[in-house]
Amino acid sequence: MKKTLMLAVASSLVLAACGDKAAKDGEGAAAASNEPPEQRQPGSWGQKIEIVKLEGDDVTPDAKAQMQQMFSMLSGMTVCLTPEAAKQEDMAKNLSDMGSRGENCTFDKKNFSGKTVDFAATCKGDAGKTMKMSATGTSGATAQDITMTILANKADGSKEGEMVMHITSERKGDCGPNDITPPTPAAPAAKS
Repeated sequence: MKKTLMLAVASSLVLAACGDKAAKDGEGAAAASNEPPEQRQPGSWGQKIEIVKLEGDDVTPDAKAQMQQMFSMLSGMTVCLTPEAAKQEDMAKNLSDMGSRGENCTFDKKNFSGKTVDFAATCKGDAGKTMKMSATGTSGATAQDITMTILANKADGSKEGEMVMHITSERKGDCGPNDITPPTPAAPAAKS
């Protein structure tokens, strides 16, 4: 479950920080509309991550409180989304690329249309374990509201653990001196 929780944290940060510029790629269930995904506006963004559910074989009674405390500290920070970084955001592509980075994930459903975020994926792990990851919600120019579920299963199919997070983020205005400004990812190389 510890490895699953680390993946959950990484996944939540992808959702909260990656935006959703790419067009829906058509795998799995059909999208409700063909509207292109709405891109986040550059500026100062704050986020809040709430752990709704955390349970598993090796989860202690204090684990949820400790993780929530960590996420609460992150909630106090704001991030400057530069115009260059906003142009490169692509949630659908980042999730699709998980398979090429060795996560061995397949998607049952991907819908990034308008403000809609609705996807489900299954990732195969070591020794026959699997992790099912799903998210539903909205991601728009000035706000995001996404609920994400991570369900880890043992090789025999029985439940190892589950984590449900509610992630909200909001554009606060123009970037300010107290914002964290992550480096802009390198643009993909042009194909010749």
